[in-house]
Amino acid sequence: MLVEKRMKRDPVTLSPEDSFRHAMTLIRQKGIRHLPVVEGGRLVGIVTDRDIRQASPSPATSLEVHELHYLLEKIKIREIMTRKVYTVTPDTPIEEAARLMLQHKIGGLPVLQDGGLVGIITETDILAAFVDVMGIQQNQTRLELVLEDRPGAFLDVCRIIQEQGGDIVSMVTATAAHRGEEKKVLVFRLDGVPVDPLLVHLEAGGHTVLSAIS
Repeated sequence: MLVEKRMKRDPVTLSPEDSFRHAMTLIRQKGIRHLPVVEGGRLVGIVTDRDIRQASPSPATSLEVHELHYLLEKIKIREIMTRKVYTVTPDTPIEEAARLMLQHKIGGLPVLQDGGLVGIITETDILAAFVDVMGIQQNQTRLELVLEDRPGAFLDVCRIIQEQGGDIVSMVTATAAHRGEEKKVLVFRLDGVPVDPLLVHLEAGGHTVLSAIS
């Protein structure tokens, strides 16, 4: 799956000369957490809800309301925005976007095409994509097992599932500790398969089932 399938197009943006108060209003009214900053059609920064919180006056401030409003109008976005922005393109794989967010501890990535801003993808979009890919919102069986370190083990698991009438909706691989060792684990989402007979056949085939939930 590519970023273009999940990104929000035509995101709300700011100018470097917009006020802090304007950004704060947009974030509160529109329920968004990431605002790309654009100048002359070029992405120059990003402002997040965390930037807004960190730059906000303390609740213990002694300023009068009109003084506070004046201060928030005087602070410009260029003073609080993050200038180093990590970006992706519409044809970036969504797993690469997730890796960038995790690596840099950020919650959103502007999407650029030919140098222009065409969208933004956030951690919420990534999570929604994962839910769809894994079929988590559907009534299916979740099977987790250790992939045995022997030739043909994966194909044997798939054969047993098929012989028991199951359809593989999705499958991901991960690593997990099993009996003190790091093992490769397969996580399947299955349709149309009775769990108990499937477990019997898998275990008879020498496969270690970690969990099966329907």
